Amino acid sequence: MNYNETILLINDNSAHINWGAQATPPALSEIIRHGLPDADISALSHAWLANRYHRQLQPLLGGYTFPEKKWPRLTRMILNRCSSLESFYPEVADDFDHWADEWLAGRGGPQANEFLRLAEKADIVVYNGENSIYRNTPEGCHGIFLLWLVKTRLGKPACIVNHTCQQNSVRPIMTGMIQLAFPELDLVATREPCSLANLQSLGITNPQCFPDVVFALKPEDYSRDRVDQWRHRHGLADQIYFCLSASGLPVSKPHGTWDGEVLALVRDLKSLGLQAVLMAKDPWCLFLEEVAQRTDSLYFGPDHEYHDLWPLLEGASFLVSGHYHYVIFGAMAGCPFVPLSVNNHKMQGLCEMLEWERTQPFDATYLKSCRTEIVAEGQQLINNRSHLSAHLKNKSQQLHTEALKLGKAIAECLST
Repeated sequence: MNYNETILLINDNSAHINWGAQATPPALSEIIRHGLPDADISALSHAWLANRYHRQLQPLLGGYTFPEKKWPRLTRMILNRCSSLESFYPEVADDFDHWADEWLAGRGGPQANEFLRLAEKADIVVYNGENSIYRNTPEGCHGIFLLWLVKTRLGKPACIVNHTCQQNSVRPIMTGMIQLAFPELDLVATREPCSLANLQSLGITNPQCFPDVVFALKPEDYSRDRVDQWRHRHGLADQIYFCLSASGLPVSKPHGTWDGEVLALVRDLKSLGLQAVLMAKDPWCLFLEEVAQRTDSLYFGPDHEYHDLWPLLEGASFLVSGHYHYVIFGAMAGCPFVPLSVNNHKMQGLCEMLEWERTQPFDATYLKSCRTEIVAEGQQLINNRSHLSAHLKNKSQQLHTEALKLGKAIAECLST
């Protein structure tokens, strides 16, 4: 096999706001090069993929097409009068053929021209399904269409990797797209067993399961100096502490004199005799800075990088989190955890892969119902930290090895 292949990677999350999403591209590149050491990788960003609409000027004004943006009010008013809102992607599976015809005939808009140019140069197209194959997300629907187009119309290998799939009966628009496209693909790789089962329930017979690509990263590759300096600066070097983050789901946060249930949970966990470090990167989690102030805790905010989480979690007694990748970072560093619910079943699937005693996350939206149990579980994690840490490190190393095998699976698509 020729190991100097050109890869087109769709959905590069490097500029995403989330720490976990930012860690995905370097991890996936590492995995691809494990299977194709000299691969030339080009990428289309998450923002490019998620762009749902364009505007098209009236014919008398040239008919020029350009991306829809958040224009200033006056500009928006003018554009609304002299242009129309256009989408060049199918809304349902039944329209895949129509829009493929339009794209290939040069009527698919500027994104179509760019994509087809890149896809024609590529030996294989790989879609990073990170956080998109559920809830009819634009990036997910677009990515499925692009893979189907590449495979059925351009005749090139195409695969989707590293994705969580949770399709149900609520507005099941993406379900038909999956049932149409996935059987055609050379590789369908979920990142946890719940998604594998979900695809199988839809009649998809070709899915495989590999661990999340972030398991391919190695914590020891990153410097601890930055976090060690932060700990010394905040007097944490000589204290025992736990870490806590929120979730992608809405949670009970402070409002005026109302403390909210997240604050109550932090206060109860601190009663175990630990300092609290509250971790926040996403905009909807920044309220934790106020929780830190109200509870005399420490705030580990968005000025930090994703690789800062490993040394921080390595020294923590435990982690409470509704962020999927934070738990992965913690597991690799040997930090026991209490899982909170997220916006799909990926946390449950991760707990199963880690062979964790608790596989059903606590409800992040109803902490009042489980706060006492979370505190009790935190105490158990403190009592058994050495044993649990060894288990997580051992399991993470196994998953690291399994994650790298995804690169070989991608390489094999080129020989089929």
